[in-house]
Amino acid sequence: MTGDNGTRGGSRARHLAEDARVAHANGKTAAALRCYDDALAELGANSDDDLLVEVLRWKGTVLRESGHTEAASRLYRQSLMVAERAGLQAARAHALNCLAIIAQRRGDLRETERLYRTAAEIATLVRDHRLLGMIEQNRGVLANMRGDFVAAEKRYAVSLRAFERAGDSEAMSWVLNNIGMLRTRRGEYEAAQEAFERALLIAIVRKDAAVESILFLNLGEMWLAAGDLERAERSCGRSLADAIRRGDRLTTAEALKCRAKIERRRGAYERGLASLTQAQQEAAASDDRLLGAEILREFGELWCAQGDSAGARTAWCNALQGFRMAGALHDAANVEQLLQQLPS
Repeated sequence: MTGDNGTRGGSRARHLAEDARVAHANGKTAAALRCYDDALAELGANSDDDLLVEVLRWKGTVLRESGHTEAASRLYRQSLMVAERAGLQAARAHALNCLAIIAQRRGDLRETERLYRTAAEIATLVRDHRLLGMIEQNRGVLANMRGDFVAAEKRYAVSLRAFERAGDSEAMSWVLNNIGMLRTRRGEYEAAQEAFERALLIAIVRKDAAVESILFLNLGEMWLAAGDLERAERSCGRSLADAIRRGDRLTTAEALKCRAKIERRRGAYERGLASLTQAQQEAAASDDRLLGAEILREFGELWCAQGDSAGARTAWCNALQGFRMAGALHDAANVEQLLQQLPS
């Protein structure tokens, strides 16, 4: 009798988890979290550790992508604890990879590297090629932050080939987004647009609203860098509206920062400051050192544009500290240049 109930409970939990994943892909964050909570409640009375580690990790990722960093970290640690207790090596590697992303967001790069290295060793041992591709991609993001664009490009290329061989279109869209961002930073706008649009096609076909929103945001940043304010505003506005609808505070903050840049370029300084203030409020709970520093850098740009050198200096000094703590060496060097150009 107990065995039958356990089987039915595990089956219901699995269905709830699948519903949650579909809801998350469709941008229904609140519904996804409710389904994950229901699945965890079902699993509380059963001992399906294989499913429990995944549900804890999947729910953590929904929270992480929405900017709730500490709550995500707690779930990843729980997932790791269950995986270690049950001897589930692949699940352990997945949890370590997710914890590395949290450490990277918080600027703890030594811990980030340790966690990625351990996760990669375990993934190699259990021959989880998809996870190895994910780790290579994440290491590429880290190299990009440090300004090592050659290393970043190599890791992204390895990761993309792995996902293409596996026919994993979801993961391909993630890597293509990162490739687009890298090409934007290098001023290769046509190549960046090609990568973003390829990723966008995948996201639209998959009905992946979260990835679609991020891609429109990064397309907006690309158009802004290329000097096309009209296209930048359309892409950024679409991403912002979608992020607000989904309750995604992290992408909301990023999109508000992008909008502030556009407003500064148009001379709408007061609107730009209002957008940045709102972005700072949205980002406050995310523990994202890099985003916080980026917002401060833009505050400095706005104050500098208005002739407030003292305000710009304060913002850029704080941004410089944030970029250094995040390990974003390329951005730190950029802010150092801005400070040197200010009148004494």
